[in-house]
Amino acid sequence: MGRFDMQSAASSNDAADFGNSSMLKLLHGQVVEVYLDEETNLSNGRIDVRITEDTSAEDSNRFTEVFAFPMDIYNYTLPQINESVILIQAKGGRYFYTAIPPLNYYDQITIDDDGGNIEIDEPNLKLNHHFDDSFNVNDGEAEEIFGTTITPEFIEATDVSLGRSLHEGDKIIQGRYGGSIKFTCRNELNETPWSLDGEDGQPVIAIRTGEGQAENLAEDNSFIYLLSDQSLDFGDFTPSPESANIGDTYDTYVGSQVVIGADRLTFVSKADDISFSSTGIMSLATPNWAVDLDVLMDQVKALAEQVAALTKGEATFTTGVGPTGPATNAADVATIVQEISGMEQ
Repeated sequence: MGRFDMQSAASSNDAADFGNSSMLKLLHGQVVEVYLDEETNLSNGRIDVRITEDTSAEDSNRFTEVFAFPMDIYNYTLPQINESVILIQAKGGRYFYTAIPPLNYYDQITIDDDGGNIEIDEPNLKLNHHFDDSFNVNDGEAEEIFGTTITPEFIEATDVSLGRSLHEGDKIIQGRYGGSIKFTCRNELNETPWSLDGEDGQPVIAIRTGEGQAENLAEDNSFIYLLSDQSLDFGDFTPSPESANIGDTYDTYVGSQVVIGADRLTFVSKADDISFSSTGIMSLATPNWAVDLDVLMDQVKALAEQVAALTKGEATFTTGVGPTGPATNAADVATIVQEISGMEQ
C-alpha cells in the first residue's frame, strides 16, 4: 500500500477543518450555558463556554464566550453550568471533552510537604458539588445558576452521591448521580465483596446504583455482578427467604455467576417467550414456600398417577358392597398424566 494521506482520509468532517498541523490547541473553559429544547429539556450537546484566548487575556481576566459541541458524539457527559471543560480548538469549530474536577475536589486531597504519599482528609469525595472562585455564573443578583433544570435544590439533593473508589488497574464509568459500571478483577490484597474465594486476576464487572463509594449489597439500590471465578460476600444483606436449594448458599458458591438484586425485579417479553434453563437445581423461594422444581414436578406426577389408578379402577376404594369401578373421568386424568410425563427430561 502507498503512503497514507491523512488530509484525504474519509471522515464526516472535512480534514481541512483541523488545519494542516498535527497539533491541536487545548483550552480550559467554564460552561455558562447548556442549550436545551424548551419543550423537552433535551440537548443536542451544544454548550456555551467562557474562555481566555491567550495569556494576556488570562492575565487581565478578559473572557470570551464561544460555543462547542462534544468531541465524541457517541460517548460524552453533558456538563452543568459552572463546570470546567477541556476544549479542542480547530479551524471548523470547538469541541469539548469531559468535565474536569472542580476546585473543591482537590481541596479534599492533600500532599505532604515532602511530596510523598497522598493523604485524603475526607474519604467521601463528592463529585456533584461545584464551586470555582475564578468564575461566577449568576442571575444578576449574585445567586449562582447551575442550569435550566439543575436548580440549587437539585444540587443539594444530589450532593450525597460520592465518587466511586477504585483499586489499581480498575476502569470506571460513572454518572454524577450514583450510577456506575466498574471493570475490575479479584485480588486477594484488595478488600472487596468478591475477594474472599477464587483465582486472582479473574475479571469482574460491577453495575450499581447507589450513593456509596464502595460496593455494598445491603445499601445499594440495585446491582448486577458478573463474576468469572469468585464468590460474592453478601455482607450485612441476608436474602429473605433464603434459596430453596439445600446445597450451597448464595455467598458460598465459587465460580462463574451473575448476581442481580433490587427491591423488585420485573422481566417483560414484548414479542416472544421467557425461558429459564438449568443443568442443576431450579429453586423458587417465598416467605411461605421453598420449592425445588424437580421435587415439585416429581410429586405432581406421582399424584397424577395415583389419581389415574383410582379413576381406571386399578386402585379402588373399599366400600360396604365391594370395590368401585372405573370413574367417568378416567380418560381426562390419563391425558393429564401423559402431559405431565411429557415434560420430564
